[in-house]
Amino acid sequence: MNNFYTSPGPIFEPGPGWGKRLKKWSRKYILGGDCTLCRATRYVLVFAIIVLLAGWPKFNLPQPKPQENNITETVQPKDGQTHLARRVLAKYLNQNQIFELTNGQKIFIETVLREKIPNEILEQTGSQVEIESEEVEKLVGRAKQLSPLQLKKWEVYAEGIAL
Repeated sequence: MNNFYTSPGPIFEPGPGWGKRLKKWSRKYILGGDCTLCRATRYVLVFAIIVLLAGWPKFNLPQPKPQENNITETVQPKDGQTHLARRVLAKYLNQNQIFELTNGQKIFIETVLREKIPNEILEQTGSQVEIESEEVEKLVGRAKQLSPLQLKKWEVYAEGIAL
């Protein structure tokens, strides 16, 4: 009996998919064969692998930033010692990617830092305040070593402040 069925669109017949076609192509041109295209393909692939393996650490490593010894902050109108200390601390924490300090520890560091800022500088808007980053680093270490009781007292001061 004859089948007179006609389809309005394309008829897809089962056959090898892309996986099988790629496998067949790679066996023919990359792994085997003695033609010029085969050799050139192998040389290019080997060269690319060597370049990637030899040069990968150089491409992927971030360049170390030069470490600044001082953190500089400019006095703005109506600034107090605490405002400057807070901005210096924020700048230091951002530069060194330190995120684990609690608000109480930050208030402790600010309080100690504000004592290092002279009152005379605050009178001149636009003047620069410089604090050594080693000092702030030591204060961060001291803040991390606060006892739970001390930390609880500092957290009380931090409740009403958005840091």
